[in-house]
Amino acid sequence: MGGKTTMEKRGNHICKMINYEVRQRITKPTSRRMAGKVLTTPGSVEVMIYKNKEKIEGGMKDIKVAAQKIYDILKKEDKISYVSKRNIKKYNLA
Repeated sequence: MGGKTTMEKRGNHICKMINYEVRQRITKPTSRRMAGKVLTTPGSVEVMIYKNKEKIEGGMKDIKVAAQKIYDILKKEDKISYVSKRNIKKYNLA
């Protein structure tokens, strides 16, 4: 088999603001039989912020929180005018 794909490494692409990306990795719950008992492992959701290929922050549970953090970073860099109005309205950024 080949190497892991970008989606497996970094997660699904959610949105992009200038050169920052919000990505979400979802692990589904699994169950297997071991010694006659059914063992289940719970699923999880992790939302991360990437700048190009570099992971800046991770461990968030909500996409809106990650989008707000990117918006705050862009505020400090004075690049708010480049953020699309669609993303501002969709994630209620202020």
